[in-house]
Amino acid sequence: GVLARAGVLAADIGCVEAQGSGAARGDAAEVRALTAVFGPYVPTGSVPLGSVKSNIGHALAAAGMAGLVKTILQL
Repeated sequence: GVLARAGVLAADIGCVEAQGSGAARGDAAEVRALTAVFGPYVPTGSVPLGSVKSNIGHALAAAGMAGLVKTILQL
């Protein structure tokens, strides 16, 4: 998969900044996809999942920048 091609182990990822639209259907699909990727490699609940977008609302083009800034601050 993508992680293998990038040479990154799932267990080495410290957090995930998700799309997080705040919609039950979309967010649930995103969590299912992340679980499929991380599930076999890391214990459930061990990778923090966040989304600034669901906290600030739809900010159009600025939503991506808000996620990037949040991720940089976490580092």
